[in-house]
Amino acid sequence: MTPLPISVQTSPYLTRVDPGTPSPVRYFSDTFGPTTPVNETPTEGAVFGIVGLDRHIDWHTDPRMLELLVACAREPRDAAELVQRFGATLVAEAAARQWLQPPEELCQDYRLVSGEIEVTAHCNWGCRSCPVAVDPKPRRTMPMKMFIDIVDKLVDHGSIDYVTFQFFNEPTLDRYFADRIDVLARHGMPLALYTNASALTPDKIETLRRSGVLRTMVVNLPSDDPAEFADLTGSASYTHSTRNVEAALAADLPVQIGVNGVGERGTRNFDEVRRRFGPLGAEVTANLMCDRAGDVGGEFAQNLRIEGPLTGCGYPIHHASFSVGGDLFLCCNDYYQRERFANIREGSIHELMTSEAAVTARRKVFGVAVAEDDFVCRRCHNQTLDFACRDFRPIATFG
Repeated sequence: MTPLPISVQTSPYLTRVDPGTPSPVRYFSDTFGPTTPVNETPTEGAVFGIVGLDRHIDWHTDPRMLELLVACAREPRDAAELVQRFGATLVAEAAARQWLQPPEELCQDYRLVSGEIEVTAHCNWGCRSCPVAVDPKPRRTMPMKMFIDIVDKLVDHGSIDYVTFQFFNEPTLDRYFADRIDVLARHGMPLALYTNASALTPDKIETLRRSGVLRTMVVNLPSDDPAEFADLTGSASYTHSTRNVEAALAADLPVQIGVNGVGERGTRNFDEVRRRFGPLGAEVTANLMCDRAGDVGGEFAQNLRIEGPLTGCGYPIHHASFSVGGDLFLCCNDYYQRERFANIREGSIHELMTSEAAVTARRKVFGVAVAEDDFVCRRCHNQTLDFACRDFRPIATFG
């Protein structure tokens, strides 16, 4: 039996699942969700289940195991005392499963499913629901050499299901668009393309169709009324965008239209967009809105402030976000990329994701370490306890 460390703590990546009840976590952040954990049918005699990074529920028949995990959830506990209380066999099993870990090892693990690459830093719209409307960024384009390096390393990493070209930008403005598609095609790497479709020319549509890399195209179309469209986007490209969406659908590309909006106005616009584009084959969805960690105001402002230990989030675990300059940063909601922890030039994906800075950032996100007062997650709806679209519900936070 492997010797126990002196002290242990419950991994903050663990979520409790009860037999006969819906899973408390669903994976919305992967673009193609929502999905739920694997193995949702309890084994005979199971009294609870634990789902962790692998998204697989491990069912357990001994309620003392759950009691042990709860006892160690908020702070490190002396392993010898736990053995006296729960028995050596149970504590050793929890350690072997990595449900209990030495405190210094918490949040070292991760499980990437996507690479989100900011191929351009600029956008030609100024949507009310986006920080670009009030503080647009200068035009910048990622060099092809850097892009190839990122894709090569993502492919070598082995767990990446898809990439995106997004980060508050418009990727079809990219002068290297076709070249980047060719790189993905050589690797067989799927693309989730987020776009406003304003520059989705026939050539780009044909490039996507011919390459076969497009897993989905998510189009931002907040209204089918030209005047309201202009008001919501700050753009006069209604005719171009809607025409290009129709052309993409006619080319049998997988098109999903996301309608950004809140209240009655949002509901009305969603209905109108769905009536027009649903019969053409588009999947039309009403987007879940947020204020991008406090960087969007007006009707989209949430005015959130999370006090105390943070409560976990799937973005820094499942998604590698790359800036136009090759920096890795915490999350797609961090418009100003405040929480940077590495650069692609500094090593492999695994080396970057396990760097001291990366682990420290994840420890803050999961409440293991204290996050600064101005840490971006303190203003994000993903951290609220009642947020329905959570990838994790740490035992220390939710009980």
